[in-house]
Amino acid sequence: MATVKHNVDLPVPADQVWAILADFGGFLNWAGGGQGTIEIVGEEGIGMIRRLDLPGLGIIAERLVARDPDAMLLSYEIAEGNPLGMKTYVAVVQLTDKGDGTCNIDWNGDMTAVEGADEAQVAESLKGSFMGMSDALVAYAS
Repeated sequence: MATVKHNVDLPVPADQVWAILADFGGFLNWAGGGQGTIEIVGEEGIGMIRRLDLPGLGIIAERLVARDPDAMLLSYEIAEGNPLGMKTYVAVVQLTDKGDGTCNIDWNGDMTAVEGADEAQVAESLKGSFMGMSDALVAYAS
């Protein structure tokens, strides 16, 4: 198992970023460049699944594990598919309000690679994904 971390300050208020992240089913509104489709399985809330069909990646389904608005924390895990070569994956993303109209975003992902994949390379791809999602959040919130 590998743990991947990405922590960066964002030039956007925490409440704006949280409103975007907390909408688990709205992922394609801000990420993915408007490509792909999303299907929501289950009722809104913990346990719901967002089933994404993304060009070049195929079907990826993620289950919402935790959403804590007070802590501005969201956690999700793979429910279907092997995105980026991951067999298992649990992500936790948390925002911290810096009090000056900016925030910090902290991504942590625990993952295992599919058999035969280079786990270090898969971990680097996941870190790139965290970086890209951070940039996409800023672009969408600005």
